[in-house]
Amino acid sequence: MCKIDDKIVKEAKDFVINLLDKRLSEKHLYHTCKHTLDVLKNAEVIGKYSNLDRDDLNVLRISTLFHDVGYIDTYDDHEAKSAIYATDFLKSKYVNELIIKRVVDAILSTQVPQKPDDKVSEMLCDADLMYLANESEYFEKAELLRQEWFLIGIKNLSEYDFYLASLEFFNSHHYHTEYGKSMLQPKKEFNAKIIREKASNFSYKSTM
Repeated sequence: MCKIDDKIVKEAKDFVINLLDKRLSEKHLYHTCKHTLDVLKNAEVIGKYSNLDRDDLNVLRISTLFHDVGYIDTYDDHEAKSAIYATDFLKSKYVNELIIKRVVDAILSTQVPQKPDDKVSEMLCDADLMYLANESEYFEKAELLRQEWFLIGIKNLSEYDFYLASLEFFNSHHYHTEYGKSMLQPKKEFNAKIIREKASNFSYKSTM
């Protein structure tokens, strides 16, 4: 049984990209291969900021790569499916079972409401929702998510209702890592302020 080394991470990346490119529905406008790779970049930023050692960083990378693979099979409870794909892949590479369990736990922790219970899980959760604090891209990505929900049949929300739902989510969400609390939270609060303003404008126009 072995650890997750850089070679396994590279093979996992190729495997996941190929799987998503071939099997992910075109209705997924937000949860795409690009999203997975964006979250991977986010996770590496947080991991390096937090001085993760190489072994833990590779556990984080693998967890990130597989965290949304389950969307190829299901929308609801996709995290459980993602964990199965990760487990099967890592077993084929003879990775230590305790390490596989850490990957599975991290993937499952991304289910909303997030419940991470170790540092790798916390980093994955914050990386997955880092877009909430992205001042330049948040609204573009949020709109893709709103359209994705409609196309897949999850929810059909107007822009105004989506803003209200977004504010509710912003209020219930919190970052877990030191990076998230110090670097991301202030930017997320700024975006929440803009959402409130947009929602107020919709409400104002509806009364005119």
